[in-house]
Amino acid sequence: MSEKIAILGDIHSNWEAFQVVLAKAQKLGATKYVCLGDIVGYNADPKLCLDKVRELDPIAIVKGNHDEYIGTDQELLGFNKMASCAVKWTRNQLSQEDRQWLARLPYTKRMFLPETPPFLLVHATLDNPSMWGYIFNRFSAMSSMEYQGMFRICFCGHTHVPNIFVSRETAVTMEDWPENAPFELRPNIRYLFNIGSVGQPRDNDPRAAFVMFEPEKMTMQLYRLEYDIETTQRKIREAGLPETLAERLAMGK
Repeated sequence: MSEKIAILGDIHSNWEAFQVVLAKAQKLGATKYVCLGDIVGYNADPKLCLDKVRELDPIAIVKGNHDEYIGTDQELLGFNKMASCAVKWTRNQLSQEDRQWLARLPYTKRMFLPETPPFLLVHATLDNPSMWGYIFNRFSAMSSMEYQGMFRICFCGHTHVPNIFVSRETAVTMEDWPENAPFELRPNIRYLFNIGSVGQPRDNDPRAAFVMFEPEKMTMQLYRLEYDIETTQRKIREAGLPETLAERLAMGK
């Protein structure tokens, strides 16, 4: 049986989006799961989402910035008022064991699987993964891709915007994910895939995002899925989290 690896990231405590994504991944025949971090933060179901990720037993999970700050009592440097409020609220929703589990996650992961090209995982950037930099353009992508070494494929998240960065010799270009079609990997080219966000997309498209990697076919496919945004918004309001966190979901921002 050929492998189908579901790549998930930036779930951000959005149970409704997460359920829809998992149902689609299972329907597509996912054989393995990978999580690129930020399981928690922003939305109102951190415990449900964290427990479900752990139940899935992904072959690899890396740590996101929200995972780190919710998993520890660090001062909330670099967080805006909304994000800080959600971090503080989420800390109180999780057990000490949950938080310790989040805190112990690695920043990066190297993956070597049978009959699969080696690939790297990082939440933010490879050049300084614990500083939580963003890859928005080919210049920031180039800095990160310099650290891919032998790995032709790297997956990241953090921006909540799906993108493909392609490195040919010394040039890095940015490509959009094709709609409803697999992206075929070509020989002798390095790739950095930003898989977008399950729980809080920011590319003006409110639909949840995840990627299916099929090593045998050497393809990646981005999926965008409608989910029950209204229920997620209601839960945010009932939890007393900032109203903007509810409003932005419908706008994909």
